[in-house]
Amino acid sequence: MVVVSLIALASAACAHAPRCDRLLAGGVVHVPGGPQRLEIAIADGRILALVPPAEAAPWRRAAAEVVDLAGAQVFPGMTESHGHLVGYGAALEQVDLDDAASLEEVVARVRHAAAKLRPGAWVLGRGWDQNLWTDKRFPTNRSLSAAVADHPVLLGRVDGHAALANAAAIAAAGITRATPDPPGGRIVRDAAGEPTGVFVDAAAGLLDRAVPPPTAADIERRVLLACRHLAAFGITQIDDAGTAAPELAVLRAMHAAGRLPLRVYVMLDTHDDGFLDGELAAGPRVSRDGMLAVRAVKLFADGALGSRGALLSAPYSDDPSTRGIEVTSEARMADVVGRAARAGFQPCIHAIGDAAVTRVLDIYERELGVRGDVLRPRVEHAQIVRPEDVPRFAQEGAIASVQPAHCIADMPWAPDRLGPMRIAWAYRWRSLLDAGARLCLGSDVPVASPDPRLGIWAAVTRRTPQGTPPGGWNPAERLSPAEALAGYTSWAAFAAFEEDWRGRIAPGFAADLTLLDRDPTAGDPAAILQAKVLRTVVAGRDVFVAGSGT
Repeated sequence: MVVVSLIALASAACAHAPRCDRLLAGGVVHVPGGPQRLEIAIADGRILALVPPAEAAPWRRAAAEVVDLAGAQVFPGMTESHGHLVGYGAALEQVDLDDAASLEEVVARVRHAAAKLRPGAWVLGRGWDQNLWTDKRFPTNRSLSAAVADHPVLLGRVDGHAALANAAAIAAAGITRATPDPPGGRIVRDAAGEPTGVFVDAAAGLLDRAVPPPTAADIERRVLLACRHLAAFGITQIDDAGTAAPELAVLRAMHAAGRLPLRVYVMLDTHDDGFLDGELAAGPRVSRDGMLAVRAVKLFADGALGSRGALLSAPYSDDPSTRGIEVTSEARMADVVGRAARAGFQPCIHAIGDAAVTRVLDIYERELGVRGDVLRPRVEHAQIVRPEDVPRFAQEGAIASVQPAHCIADMPWAPDRLGPMRIAWAYRWRSLLDAGARLCLGSDVPVASPDPRLGIWAAVTRRTPQGTPPGGWNPAERLSPAEALAGYTSWAAFAAFEEDWRGRIAPGFAADLTLLDRDPTAGDPAAILQAKVLRTVVAGRDVFVAGSGT
């Protein structure tokens, strides 16, 4: 790194410059010392030099291509630190229920989609949220089954931790009133014991098994579709939380063929021990070009707060009959974490409720010990953290992988779930940061929009895009604009062991860049949401250019 930097600086002052693939000129480049007018020389997917405009003439002559950025603000490439790549692509193909204001609207959209399909074909959708409806209880499937009787219908809740199925889907899965709740899941039943159509956490897997599995071509199509949308948001890498065996096989084939548009940091799905054991035995692997990394595992301690699956230490304030769901037993999590650690893999565990967070930190303390700083274990979501657990993140070397958009989406109903005392423990990014914890930021796409501008806005203001509440929700937990940007860039790079070659704009680093029409970290926070993505660059190549159709 030092050698590359010295060569770059020396060459910039000379009459001749080394050959480079591209020179990005005319931009304001956000380097660690602050924004500067610099031109970016790129060769072999890396930043070769940062050149002051007054010294750029020889570099322009030596460049195979000169791109005029016309004053664009150039940032390190944004990273989606927690998303679901194939799931996002699938969601883009399915019935979109994100803003459905009622169950009746859900049914209408599904009926419209089913009319376009052959009889008997599955209708898949996702995004419904009963918290947006007048009746905030879980729905039943009566109206859905009546409206769409000749198609199995399976509709994922917005958080991905519950599903609504019609009678045809339940029959196709062979589920009856005699079917027991699976470990880590719950079949919602009526007073007579009959399934109502809602299946929470692991219970939704009973239905998933009845859906025809995607082919390799389906998976690749969804990866490419998701990558196109992510690139348009300025995202250059996604940390894929729970990559299953068929998906990893496709990603490897795409990478080998040069068809992987964005970088993918794989967190292995841990449900299949055969698959997991094979990957652990092979050891952590990062491709030479850094486009595909396999060095982490993903587990679930609990479910989601919206579906009352997050595991709390005391009953839900709005449903005292439950404390949530233990999706994976403590023994199973400890076993997988231990195996992963011995193989050199980073453990990443979904934990939303305070009891789940405590359990995960306990496991990291027991299973990793002093290796925590080396393996950089992650607590995915870390939404509700008891005061005594806040300092433990730094003590255990645990990274809090948080999704600011969840905060502003959940705030209308989260106080009802948690009550007045526990709500102060929720989405406590500033508390964690001030206690020495490391953070990285993402969205949990397709649960929320992957747009980093929305995530930065939520982290900085803790208000909805419409500006409510005016002072922000629990504003003491806000991040600064610079911190929120770091959460998508340099902090995200650290969370994926990439801080030596990604996450900053510097000679020798990957030429992963996000170009905006303004600086979202300066001035009025409204600039965050008003910023437009102009160009997204991965390994020196354009993967999105505004107005070009790319």
